[in-house]
Amino acid sequence: RGNENGMGTEYDILHPRHLLDEHLPGVKESVTSLKKEYARYEEIGCPPTPDPDYPTHYHATDIIANWNPDSPNERPKYIYNSLCYFDYSDPAQRQAALNYRLAEVPFVVRHIPDLDNTVLRWGDISYMMKMFGEAREPYKAEYSKNNHFMYWRQPHGKNKRDYKPPTEMIKMTFKEWYEKASQKHVSNDEPHWYFRASGCSKSGGCPSPDFERVFKEIPIFKPHESLFIAVPQRQRGVHCRFGMEGVIAENHFDGSRNMVSVLMGERRYILSHPKSCRNMALYPRDHPSGRHSSVDWSEPDLKNFPHFADVMSNEVVLQAGDVLYLPTSWFHYIISLGLNYQCNSRSGKNYDYDDLINECGF
Repeated sequence: RGNENGMGTEYDILHPRHLLDEHLPGVKESVTSLKKEYARYEEIGCPPTPDPDYPTHYHATDIIANWNPDSPNERPKYIYNSLCYFDYSDPAQRQAALNYRLAEVPFVVRHIPDLDNTVLRWGDISYMMKMFGEAREPYKAEYSKNNHFMYWRQPHGKNKRDYKPPTEMIKMTFKEWYEKASQKHVSNDEPHWYFRASGCSKSGGCPSPDFERVFKEIPIFKPHESLFIAVPQRQRGVHCRFGMEGVIAENHFDGSRNMVSVLMGERRYILSHPKSCRNMALYPRDHPSGRHSSVDWSEPDLKNFPHFADVMSNEVVLQAGDVLYLPTSWFHYIISLGLNYQCNSRSGKNYDYDDLINECGF
């Protein structure tokens, strides 16, 4: 049983011809000026190859107590961030990022010339309105009566009739979503909307309308081998999720490696190693929300879920121009800290953590 790690040389991966090697004048500085500083709970080291115990994990209950997910604006003095950041414009750090990806551990890459160009374009709402206004039909979106969004799929069998989905799938234009998402002071108990747009390199692979332009807008996700795409033939398109302040995507894992980019705004990710799965009270495989934790992480009920106290995690705030690498089967809980645009792409599966996930029924 082998891993799908690609066959290109390191030079091909680190200097692909379809990506810029250097920034245009002033772009790096402009995007850097958009970022905020988040102090770490403790300092960490980032050697060229990851240490065996990287990244450091902390009790999820401490992370939640320090900054409750339902209070995105109550920024703490520090966060439990133990991930390494690498500057793509620095050749040595670009190599280090590849080392961490091959080791199948999470990390963040910044200062990517092509992505920084996109950040500046997408920061212009008139540009976004024009780009998404070209669609012939509304895009897919999710509606929730509150700020929590639990993934679900249509159930089958005898329980289908009694099942009540936690959210509603709807259609809406980008303009309609933006008008709702840009509202100020929306409480957690009021309706929230999550906008979705996907683009696929092969026709028919994405829900209509196909956001085909995404490959020109975000060239790091073109199906060519690079730091960001490990196995091009396993790439399954680019999937964008636009969130409004307070939106929470409940904790879950995915069955493939994932590169997550933020193009505007901020998203907070709480990450957990696959070995924590036994303490998360996961919905079983055949449940409509399988792969997801049944615990409300914004208010964990330790009486009913006592093992949740043993869940170990870390966190990171992704900002415009950041790309997070999520290895196969790593858990993530996502909080929108304000209006934001995120796009991600998956490319193949790694099997390093399969035994741990299998022990939890997957």
